[in-house]
Order: sequence, then structure tokens, then C-alpha cells
Amino acid sequence: MFGIAVTMIAALAAPAFAQAASLLQLICLAALLALRWRTLTALIPVAALLLLLPIFAAASALWSDVPSVSLRYGLQLLATMMMGVMLGRALTLRQLVLAAFWGLSIACLVGLASGRLGASDGGPVIIGLSGSKNQMGYIALFWLTAALCVASSAAYRWPARIAAGAALVPAVFLIVQVDSATALVSMAGVAALLAVLGFAAWLGRGGRLFALTAAGVLAIPAIVALPIIEREIAVLQTDVLEKDTRLTGRTLLWEEADRLIAQQPVVGHGYKAIWLGPTGKGLLARNKQRDGRAFHFHDTFRELMADLGIVGLALFLVPLGLIALRGVVVLIAAVDAPRAFAAASLFLVLLRIRTELVIAPFMIDTVLLYAVLAAFAALPLTAPLAAAPPQAARGPRAAPPANRRRPTPRGARRRPLPQPQRNPA
Repeated sequence: MFGIAVTMIAALAAPAFAQAASLLQLICLAALLALRWRTLTALIPVAALLLLLPIFAAASALWSDVPSVSLRYGLQLLATMMMGVMLGRALTLRQLVLAAFWGLSIACLVGLASGRLGASDGGPVIIGLSGSKNQMGYIALFWLTAALCVASSAAYRWPARIAAGAALVPAVFLIVQVDSATALVSMAGVAALLAVLGFAAWLGRGGRLFALTAAGVLAIPAIVALPIIEREIAVLQTDVLEKDTRLTGRTLLWEEADRLIAQQPVVGHGYKAIWLGPTGKGLLARNKQRDGRAFHFHDTFRELMADLGIVGLALFLVPLGLIALRGVVVLIAAVDAPRAFAAASLFLVLLRIRTELVIAPFMIDTVLLYAVLAAFAALPLTAPLAAAPPQAARGPRAAPPANRRRPTPRGARRRPLPQPQRNPA
């Protein structure tokens, strides 16, 4: 199963192979389901919560502007999210981190060796097997996160830890060279989060609870001053990062998305029916795009509401919020490298949820997000299993043989063993 997981993640990180990569992912999913068919009933509680969104997306064919498109891509989204659920439950969290590291290493190193270039404002940059420079940056961020967690954990063998340490250099190189300020800020944020989680691992449960409570209290003034913070962020984007005031046309897309949402606010126009239907032709032409499969509103919330309405957004946010809260409780109970990877991956996805699309068929962001959510839903609210005492790990001690002589206390007189009686006859 570990090899299948590595292959699946490597294929997810290589969207340049298009249909071949998607077919390989489906084959890996079928193999995981075949190997784990005996335990599929145990997945029902988690799957029933996490897979409501793709089921609703497929069902949107009943009212979609383009029913065949909604049914097809809804089933693809169901398969994609099922990949994440299977990775999060078929593997332990420790194995998931290692599989993510090796799979991303294969895809990123092969892409780096290919020298495949993509367009950027500062000139051509290496995009490897990804579809764009932004996608390359975020795939490299996942790679960097997995490498840091493997290299810093004593739960992994030394060859894997040495390989993870060596992978830090090309991972940072790929992030820096894609010429994306968002990727650089995300890298700094992930490094800071892992440092905080590393410090939290040294604290006791009470210390982590106190730190979380203090952070919540300190966040209250930030919430009150949120409008001022948003204005300062806008100034930072335009004056420091030299971003376009309309964020390279994204604000225009958001205005169009709001207009479409207002038309069908409850259940939307049908999954993928906007970009792959007649409505999307004008939007694609205005944005100088031809392929509606690879274009979106650059906002996950607006994309889901335009396609599936308020119901679809709720089916995404409610499971995400519930399991994220449980993840906080899990991190208060104990922190180790695999749990830190899960928290950092969730942070990476949430960091770009309002500026990029993180929910889509055959997307690595979607698979890793749902793998982390499935893992958080199953993790015990106790210390990691590796921290259990050796005797508990080996199981109960076997009882001594019945004829074994017990040790005699010093100074006591040893009694002779009874001799068998002879038969007088």
C-alpha cells in the first residue's frame, strides 16, 4: 500500500501528463480499495461527512445548465476526494508523511531535470511537471514541508532523514525561482508554524492549552481591527509587492462571480457548468483563455457558490470546520512531526483558499486536504503511539511455566521438592 500511495502522490504532482496522470491515480485508488475492502465499512462515518460535497456535485446534474458536464466532473471530484480519504485512513499519519515526501521528491526532481519552463513576469521559470509557476511553487511548498518533518523526526530511519535533509535545497530553489511573492510569504509562514509546533512539542498539555487560550485572547483585537488590517494588506500588495490594484484581473472575475451567484444563490448553476457551458465562453474570451477546465474564479468560496450555491459551500465548510477543531484538540494532546505535517498542510491549503481554487478533480491540494482531514478525524486524543512504553508496545508478559522454581528469599530455608511415590507392587 505504501508504494501505491507514493505512486498516487507522484502522479498528482505531475499534472503535465494530463489524462495519463489521472488514469494512473484512478488505478492506484482502485488498488487501495481492493486491498482495503475488508475495512471499507469502518470508513463510513468519516466518508459520510467528507464525501457529501462531491455527491452533491454529481447530483447537481439534475438542475445543471449542462447536466452531462456536472455529472462527469462531479464523479471525478468524488473519486479525487475518495483518494484523500483512503490515503488518510489506509496509511498511518507517519506513513502518509513519508509517502508524500517520496512521491513529491520523484515528481519534483524529474520535473527539475526536465527543465520545462513556463511564463512569468520576470522571464521564463522552471515549472517542471506542473501546469504553471504558481502550481509549481505550491507543490514545492508541500515537498519542503514533508522534507522538514521527515528530517526532524526520530520516527524515521536515517536514510530517509538524510534524503529529506538533502531535498531541502532543491525544494527551496524551486520556491524561490518561480518568482511568486505569495509562495515566498507562504514558505515563511510554514517555517514559522513548524517552529511554533516544534516549541509546543516541548511543552506539556497544560502549556499548549494555555498558549492556545492566550493566542485566542490576543486575536480578539485583531478581529476588531480587521478592516484596518485589510486596508494595510492592500497597500502592501500594491506598493511593496507591486501587485496590480485589480490583482491581475481577479477582482473583475470576483465581480462576475458575485453576479452569477445572485442568479442561483441556493444550489448554483451546476458543477463546472459555468466554465464548460455557454456562460463561460464570454468569460474565457475576456480573460484570453480557451480551456475552461483549467480556469476558475481564483476564489474557492465563490467557485463553489457559483457552481453549487450556499448548500455546496456549507457542505464544504461544515466538515472542514468540525475536523479542524478536532485537529486543534489533537495538537493540544500531543505534537510530533507527522501531526505537525498535517497542521502545516492544512495551513497551506487554507492560506490560498480565497485567492486560488483548492477543490477540483485530480488536484493535489484537494487530495492532501482530505487526507489530512481523514487522518485528523481518526487520530486519538492521546500521545502518539510511538511514545507508548516498550512493555505496552510488546503486549502482556507471558506467564511463567508452572514447574518453574520461585526465587527463595535470602536467609529462608529452601524446602525440598516433593518426590514421586513408588508403587509398592
